[in-house]
Amino acid sequence: MKKDCDLMDSVIVKPSILKGTIKPPNSKSYTHRALCLSVLSSSPTLIVDPLLSRDTQATLTSCINLGAEVNNLESSLDFNPPSVLSNPGKFHVENSGTTLRFLTSISALVPEGSIKLDGDSSIQKRPMQPLINSLNDLGVSCKSITDDGTPPIIVEGGGIRGGYTEISGSISSQFISSLLISCSKADNETTIKLIEPVVSGPYIDSTLFMIDKFGGLVTKNNNLFTVEPSKYSCNKINIPSDFSAAAFLFAGAILSHGEITVIMDGQDMPQSDRNILNIISQMGASVINNDDSSFTVSSEGNLNGGTFDLSSCPDLLPAVSVLSLISSNSVKITGIEHTKYKESNRLKLISSELKKTGANIIESNDTLIIEAPNSIKPCRLNSYDDHRLFMAFSLIGLNSEGIEVIGRQSIDVSYPNFIDDINSLSGKLAIN
Repeated sequence: MKKDCDLMDSVIVKPSILKGTIKPPNSKSYTHRALCLSVLSSSPTLIVDPLLSRDTQATLTSCINLGAEVNNLESSLDFNPPSVLSNPGKFHVENSGTTLRFLTSISALVPEGSIKLDGDSSIQKRPMQPLINSLNDLGVSCKSITDDGTPPIIVEGGGIRGGYTEISGSISSQFISSLLISCSKADNETTIKLIEPVVSGPYIDSTLFMIDKFGGLVTKNNNLFTVEPSKYSCNKINIPSDFSAAAFLFAGAILSHGEITVIMDGQDMPQSDRNILNIISQMGASVINNDDSSFTVSSEGNLNGGTFDLSSCPDLLPAVSVLSLISSNSVKITGIEHTKYKESNRLKLISSELKKTGANIIESNDTLIIEAPNSIKPCRLNSYDDHRLFMAFSLIGLNSEGIEVIGRQSIDVSYPNFIDDINSLSGKLAIN
């Protein structure tokens, strides 16, 4: 029997063909970075077209608690940084791992006192020890109050001394991005050595791009970063369209054997999930790069399958996984060990949930091999409150009868209008 909470939080998806033109939400990743750089700036910043979602709201609220004054205009934020960071005593980052990692380093820059960082049950499983160790190397008193290096985290204010640290790149690129953003405010030059292997590397490129826009001074020599003390200032920053969100629109067009045009602004700004265009092309979908900063994606039949390394773009795992269900040949997805540390253990849950569709799946430490079923079985899929799993699982129903997906409310994390947008393209997602 269904629980009442499930009845309020699921969708029934009917087979349908997506068609039309749409613009996805703007980048969650760039919005986080713009907010964190703005709160450390010496002058106001106009943040144009930010994504306002549950995750970015956690960062925005944190910035306001640090003393920022923010006016929410029609499609922008007029952001006025504090002259001196206030100490709110604690941050509750909700479900946002980016907020957790970035605010941990920023917390060291309050003049005095300690700050406690905590979040929901998912956040309390997020690994933090590499960042904690590096902050201590750089003169910050920082610790986890658990035995396994997870939140809650206590950070003492008083500034970042600077110096030298080494940090692992194998768990999350957010650790290095956090240090790069805050160490511009250190007392001395900071040198950070990133230890290989490095996952989600293009996200570091996004951070460096934004630091440069705000006037920061960071040089990179292979895996060695040198951060000079500097002032941040940026009068205006435009947030680009989000390829992470667009990936689900592209996947929806392919699964439904439809054709959609997706408008993407700000393509000069690096985004790791732009790789979705290469992946779906290799799988056999049609991808047309139009002259007006848009892409038209379509597919009329099954895909080819293939092998895809997602170590630099792990957020594409859910979308690529569901595309495997209509591939004539098996799909091998590698480089995904670090997806265990996302909002959920995505590697494990994608394996267990997609088996309900009849797919044959082989799971190992950093790889999924998915063989499509002859036909997708009717089933009830649980996203475990992971926004990307919910969106990906919902798309399966565009190709098959009898698909229900639990976890609708999770889309507020990154794509609040996901259901409305899919339905505007002639999709049939009904809230149950």
